Amino acid sequence: MDAFAPRDLAGPALADRPERLMMYGAKWCRDCRRSKAVLDVRRVDYEYVDLEIEPHRADEAQAISGRTNIPVLVFPDGAHLVEPTNAELCSKLDAAGL
Repeated sequence: MDAFAPRDLAGPALADRPERLMMYGAKWCRDCRRSKAVLDVRRVDYEYVDLEIEPHRADEAQAISGRTNIPVLVFPDGAHLVEPTNAELCSKLDAAGL
């Protein structure tokens, strides 16, 4: 089994899952690339806000997290993670059914 694969493959019905996750990040950020890789390996549908291309949106990320650190991952349930470890991100993705 892949290290980033969801733990509970049965999980909630597809219709019950949140539609999209949002991630604020930048290519130069190693933590952003790592979190993005986890999302991609798990085939999570997410919106990526590239702060290099849209620097004005950094204020959104800061308003959500209260910090200037990235990545900021915002879940449809309103929860957010800032600079999560792979384990923290995978745990939240499992809890969210993603």
